[in-house]
Amino acid sequence: DAELGAVFVLGADGTPERSLGTGLLQRPTGLARDAASGALFVADTYAHDIKVFADDGRLLRTLGRRGEGEGEFNFPTHLAFAAGELYVTDTMNNRVQVLDPASGQPRRRLGTRGLYVGNLVRPKGVGVDAEGNVYVVESYYDSLLVFARDGEFLLPIGGTGTATGRFYLPAGVWVDAKNRVHVADMFNGRIVLFQFLGGG
Repeated sequence: DAELGAVFVLGADGTPERSLGTGLLQRPTGLARDAASGALFVADTYAHDIKVFADDGRLLRTLGRRGEGEGEFNFPTHLAFAAGELYVTDTMNNRVQVLDPASGQPRRRLGTRGLYVGNLVRPKGVGVDAEGNVYVVESYYDSLLVFARDGEFLLPIGGTGTATGRFYLPAGVWVDAKNRVHVADMFNGRIVLFQFLGGG
């Protein structure tokens, strides 16, 4: 909850169970969980860092600080955890950074600032499929950009509009265990669903 400055844990039926981060988070925006360790990673947008919490709510560590260098952030927003790596949408630095989740050390980056298709202007949501393809919501151009694991730009999906497969100010993306790509198409008031069919 960005306005209340806390993360709320709900039961399977939606009943509130507990909260974490109260008094520690300035504006929590995105989160990702490492199922193996139970660690919860929270993008604290106004603090320009990633805070890592234990399952019981203890703050374990803080990754990054404000800046433009590798491992630094400028208004980070969305997160994804895949194959032992943390993906951070570093929104105002116009990139996605991939970090070692334990140390916060940068491993690689995806995207560059620019005006061409495939460049990042206002990246938001980020998700990763089972083959390591990375999906990034480019909200300024109403598109979903697909990158290879190594950062190579593969293709754009969408564009502005209300038709199926088009977006209007999309915000988030999530890839489920069946490689279905869910896009939060915010101003169209819907979720757009794609199916990744796998490489050949």
